[in-house]
Amino acid sequence: MNRPQVVIVGGGFGGLAAARKLDGKPVDVLLLDARNYHLFTPLLYQVATALLNPSDIAYPLRMRFRRSPNVRFRQALVDSIDLDGRSVVLAGGEHVPYDYLVLASGSANNYFRNEKLASATLGMKTLEGALALRNHVLSSLELAANEPDEQERRRLLTFVVVGGGPTGVEYAGALAELLKVVLGRDYPTLRPEDARIVVVEGRNRLLEALPARLSRY
Repeated sequence: MNRPQVVIVGGGFGGLAAARKLDGKPVDVLLLDARNYHLFTPLLYQVATALLNPSDIAYPLRMRFRRSPNVRFRQALVDSIDLDGRSVVLAGGEHVPYDYLVLASGSANNYFRNEKLASATLGMKTLEGALALRNHVLSSLELAANEPDEQERRRLLTFVVVGGGPTGVEYAGALAELLKVVLGRDYPTLRPEDARIVVVEGRNRLLEALPARLSRY
């Protein structure tokens, strides 16, 4: 009853790693997340291009700690932290006390001071976002397949990816794979050469974190 109470906010890579490290240790751990699954975000782009199903990259958090003697999961949205009272305040107003707090609540899209992009683009940080992006691409193909005007058809088959980092490059490559497979086969009226993918990057090369040789490749 007197064991330290550890509250972990976020079931992503950081929160999951902390909970796994404390599994079986002499502490009581409560893992909080707004969703009841851990998302393997590096493969989100494959869900967004219909190469993987959502269940392939989403793993139930309760299942992971089903046999844990001291780690429990609760699906809840955190509203704030009461530092003086040493408690986590949930969206409904409930206070969850802690002795130790781990904040691993993840990240948000960075629009680099161009917030207008937030309402005009589809992000890819969540499973819902990846599915929305996939549905948008497939809907564009359906519309293009029934569009008699060539200029409008080319517009529907033009896809712009903002950001030339690993995610942007991976998504652009996976999208090219998808279009190569389905255009001319599932969509016999559309040719692969009709599609256009544009990667927009503010720096002078893609994948700037990698060596220049790999970036050029």
